[in-house]
Amino acid sequence: METQKILFVDFCNYADYQIGGHLSFAKNMLTAFGTDLSLIGISTEQDEPIGKWFKKTIDGKTYDYFALARYNKHKTKYLIPDRLACFLLIRFYKRKILSRVFKNVFVQRQEIIPAIKRFGYTNICYCFPTLENPLTISKYSYSKYVSGYFDKLFFSALGSVKTLIANGDDNAITELIKRGSRYTSHLDVKKFPVRIDIEIFKPASKKEARKNLSLPEDSIIVMTSGRLASVKGWEFMIDCFYEFTKQYPKSLFIMVGEGEDLNKIKERIKSKGIEDKVLLPGRKGPEDLAAYLNAADVYIMGSYKEGWSTSLSEAISCGTPSCVTDFSSAKDIVIDGVNGFVIANRNIDQFIHSMFKALDISRPVINNHVRALSTETLKTDLLKVWKLI
Repeated sequence: METQKILFVDFCNYADYQIGGHLSFAKNMLTAFGTDLSLIGISTEQDEPIGKWFKKTIDGKTYDYFALARYNKHKTKYLIPDRLACFLLIRFYKRKILSRVFKNVFVQRQEIIPAIKRFGYTNICYCFPTLENPLTISKYSYSKYVSGYFDKLFFSALGSVKTLIANGDDNAITELIKRGSRYTSHLDVKKFPVRIDIEIFKPASKKEARKNLSLPEDSIIVMTSGRLASVKGWEFMIDCFYEFTKQYPKSLFIMVGEGEDLNKIKERIKSKGIEDKVLLPGRKGPEDLAAYLNAADVYIMGSYKEGWSTSLSEAISCGTPSCVTDFSSAKDIVIDGVNGFVIANRNIDQFIHSMFKALDISRPVINNHVRALSTETLKTDLLKVWKLI
């Protein structure tokens, strides 16, 4: 049997599916640790084997890889929820997974912890990408009915985990520990913000960015990015932009990303009569996303829940003034009145007023505190809190 240094277990393809914070952090881990990692994930390629270890090349590096299933990367919702599929498949392939021996294991999806509870891994690091119960904000509406059982299953399995870190602010971590205290006596959770690639997400010429993206130079451009889902507050953002256009008729709203609510978003835009003022370019790679961020006059987020927001960190790193709702990490990333504004009560008038004020902030905005959280320091910082064996 072969012993590897670190096993990373997730339910993505580590390249471009499934889009979101899980994938962003997974890709950052690959950048930081390279082939010191072996990977369990999913496949989106027809020629890759399922249910066995094989060699997979990602961004020019070859990893030991185990694909749990094959998914269509153009589809965002399946009959069987991803979390249930992930849990069942890991249990189903237990013997084949354990044909490779690992001591150090990194996980960032809650359903994986109870799935590997009896795998014998001695040094698991679990990272909370969000500090909420994921079933309460799931794209499957019926998930909320089993969210209590899911909490019990997850927290009861944390006894097998040696190191706990969280992509959230201090208040969110305190609430997490309080929620978990019903099922386990002691949770030592260390704050660990997400990382960004500052060589990609950096200030650049707004004029050049608009030229390269074929965007109008004379429009006020409002932008957001991320999963197109209700938890991200797209309805609130569209309503705010609609009111914003009354002051700035020649404005444009760009919503970069994909998700299960795309058709609902299109319907909402149509109902407001602003189809000609909203662009939905879909999912974009890091370089294109950075170009959109630099092309924007103001970046907005209307999320109800976040962990440590990768999307907002990328916007501030690009020097773009931002206006956001008060989710976990918002006040750590946004310095009120300096690089943007945080609106606590989801009031449309207050949010729009702050968008107006954000337009007057000099660019690039203050961003050193965000750019300090670079992928360049990810490996060093993680190994300070998680000791490998």
